Amino acid sequence: MTTRPMTTRLRKLSAGMGFAAVATLATALAPTASAAPADVIVSPSVAGNAITLKVSNNAAKRIGCEIFGVKADTSPTASGVVFGYQTPEQLGALISPGTSKNVPMRVTAGTPPKPTGSTTIPDGTYDIYWGCATITLPPGTAREQFWGTNPPLTNMTPTAGAPIRVSVPGAGPTAPEPEPETPARPTVPGFPDIEIPEQICAPWACYPVPLP
Repeated sequence: MTTRPMTTRLRKLSAGMGFAAVATLATALAPTASAAPADVIVSPSVAGNAITLKVSNNAAKRIGCEIFGVKADTSPTASGVVFGYQTPEQLGALISPGTSKNVPMRVTAGTPPKPTGSTTIPDGTYDIYWGCATITLPPGTAREQFWGTNPPLTNMTPTAGAPIRVSVPGAGPTAPEPEPETPARPTVPGFPDIEIPEQICAPWACYPVPLP
């Protein structure tokens, strides 16, 4: 199981809005399923100049997310992105059903800009846009579902009506510590770019794959 299909679908959330040039959602691998707004909930926590978003996954599948912040009351263009978060290209970084994860916002850095810089967000008031998608392994075995704002869900029906407004620096309790990412799974012998999947799914059931 390569990490590439998961990465491709995460980047399709952007539809040109994120941190790199990406494909549009119209080229998604499978039709989308109806998403219940309460299945994925995002809530912010601000402590000083640090912003952490808690992503709660009440859906039936694992999800990956793309989040970005722009100056309040400005058009959410790629050139205006100040900070954000994108699920790393690891299976262990996905948010499992019935769990929550605290993800740190990072200043964008590099060309094209990506959310890899400092967690110290510049002073100001920001609007945070977000999008999360189910990640099905193997790819294409089930319809994908999406949650979030428009953008990044430019070709989808958003489940959140407005971006999240935050001010930095913020007064309040210390922001929760982000959870460490789970190490990448071992790879198939002789194929260093192919990870051993956590499970193999058939249309009727999924079966765990024991590690060697």
